[in-house]
Amino acid sequence: MAVNTKQAERRSLSFRSFDEVKGDLEALERAHERGTLRHTGNWTPGEVFDHCAIFMGCALDGFPGRAPWAVRVLASLLFKRGAVSGKSPPPGFGTAPFLLPREGVSFADGLTALRGQIARLDAGEQFTHPSGLFGKLTHDQWVKIQLGHTALHLSFLHPE
Repeated sequence: MAVNTKQAERRSLSFRSFDEVKGDLEALERAHERGTLRHTGNWTPGEVFDHCAIFMGCALDGFPGRAPWAVRVLASLLFKRGAVSGKSPPPGFGTAPFLLPREGVSFADGLTALRGQIARLDAGEQFTHPSGLFGKLTHDQWVKIQLGHTALHLSFLHPE
């Protein structure tokens, strides 16, 4: 049965850097190893990590398409300002099919994928590709979007 993610229990998270994301990933990994990690959304922890990695990869390598014109205009008017400020998107917003995680991806494989994308940034790669929803963005705008997006999804993971 699907969880209503708008009402699901979530941690209060806000990241200012990918170093903070890496610290949270370490805490989640330790909880997983102890057997105390739980999730309150519809995706497993591995799927959460995988989805975040896919989204980062699209901003680094390019999106396979873009949303219809009307959706792009509406999204830019309603959500772009908050997104580029680092605000997390609302839960339950939905996602494009190409951003869906690999179903059943393991914790280790999802975590490796996400850490791999962050390592690309640490090595100096930049987010350069236009958003399929907001169009052209600077690297700094992308960083804030990615940090907000990652905070949203990691908020469903609880390292007890």
